[in-house]
Order: sequence, then structure tokens, then C-alpha cells
Amino acid sequence: MDIKKEAAFHEAGHAVMAYLATYHGLVAGIDLKDYGAGEIYVGLLKSKCVSAGVPATAETAKLPEVAIDLGRVLVAGLLAELIAAERDESLTPDPTCARPDHDLMRQQLMNAGLSKKFDRLEVATRSTLEENWSAVDELAEFLLIHKSADISQIEAIIGPKLSCNN
Repeated sequence: MDIKKEAAFHEAGHAVMAYLATYHGLVAGIDLKDYGAGEIYVGLLKSKCVSAGVPATAETAKLPEVAIDLGRVLVAGLLAELIAAERDESLTPDPTCARPDHDLMRQQLMNAGLSKKFDRLEVATRSTLEENWSAVDELAEFLLIHKSADISQIEAIIGPKLSCNN
């Protein structure tokens, strides 16, 4: 079992959903360190907020649609691991690595006055990831080779492959 491969898919899943998100996006690249410490930085982007007609403020993060947008980005990591494992039996997803993502998502959903349950977010996000799997797969393969990717590399890899491009 190659643990780095699971981490690569995890971070690639986050990156694809952040790229497709309405309000959130990448604020830095991906650094694929030891499993459990792979990092991707996502934030509320002013440019995306302006395009969506909302101000980029701390209060905006409390809007239900903005919390859901972030929730989809946060659940994408583990979902990408699960989808990859369905396609490659040598992979073993690790749900414990998604705990910080899921804890943050629950908090954001509660702050927006929404239920902490996120099964519907998972269904919608899984569908989007499957529709755009070639982008997730290509980015994960790049990360396995290079161990990191900056925003321009990520966009160059996944942008042309996305079927539901913003």
C-alpha cells in the first residue's frame, strides 16, 4: 500500500472542488508531506465573491450558501480517496485524516444556522468529483511525482479537464 497515493488523491479532491467552488478557492499550492500532513490552503476569495454578488467579509462566511460551498470543498478530500480506492484496490482510505476537515465543516454549517449533517453535501460532491475524475487523477499523479504544486501548476493541470468549469 502506498500511503502517499491516498494523500495525493485527498489533496487533489480538495483542489478540484476549490477550483469549481462559487465563493472559495485556492490561496496557496499543495504540499504533499507525510500522510496526514498533506496541505492545501483554501479561503473565501474576494474575486469569486464579487462575481457571485456578495461582499468578501467574515459575515459572508456565515451565509448558508457560502458555508455549503466550503463544505463541499472540505468533504472532497476523503471522497476522492474513496473513489480512488474503488478504482484501485491497493488503496486504503483513512477517514481519520478527514477529521479536521469535517470538524471545520460542521462548525461552518452551524455558524450559518444549518444542520451539522453533511450526507447531502457528500452525495453532490461525489457526483462532481466523478464527473471530473480525470482532473483529480491527473493532479494526484503530478503530486506523486513532484510532492507539491503551486496554484498555477494546479490550474494548468485541472482547468482544461473540468466538465463543469466556472
